[in-house]
Amino acid sequence: MVPGDGCRVIASKHLHGMLDDVDSVHDRLLSAASAVFAEEGFRGATTRKIAARAGVNEVTLFRHFASKEELLAAAVDRQVAASIAMLRGTPLPETPDDIRGELAGFLRATLFGFVTANQAVRTSMGEWGHHPALDDRLTGTSRYVSDEVERYLAAARQRGLIRPDVDPVVAAQALIATIFAHGMLCEMMPERFPLGPEESVAMYLKILIEGLAPVGGQGGER
Repeated sequence: MVPGDGCRVIASKHLHGMLDDVDSVHDRLLSAASAVFAEEGFRGATTRKIAARAGVNEVTLFRHFASKEELLAAAVDRQVAASIAMLRGTPLPETPDDIRGELAGFLRATLFGFVTANQAVRTSMGEWGHHPALDDRLTGTSRYVSDEVERYLAAARQRGLIRPDVDPVVAAQALIATIFAHGMLCEMMPERFPLGPEESVAMYLKILIEGLAPVGGQGGER
């Protein structure tokens, strides 16, 4: 596989399907708002552009949403809910057993999410702090991922699967930051990501888990 190809294929499929199979005007407006916001940010995402992308006029838009702010908030909420629903398809168990295998599935799904939403994530990072009504919403998926990995690693520490001196919050952020960097940079710097997404996640876990493993242990491998 050519470096970066995995990222480009995932992102391409996501972008081509963004407005597919959307029946109602309400849903078309939400999809259009998400797409225009990702491309142009808050200021550039005018109601005229959003309405045009949805194939309606501005009068129709304002029949569904009282303001641009309300529309964008609803669009972000829907995107976060969809992202979390996708991640719940490969959940981390309440009781850890096979750390490497269990984390691999969840982190692959997380990487897929970062890659497919690459443009939206970058835009959101630039907009954060400028629109208080959107700030908590823009970090909704990231907070969910952090909470899940921190919970899982804390439970693994209680079971003696990772070293007792490891802070699960710090360990979780080390993992998530690595996945985030891959998702954000693999298209920009493909030469730095020579492995495909699945192979990359496996290698990241190998490196981290060997550091987390208790002395004489195998980091939860059974």
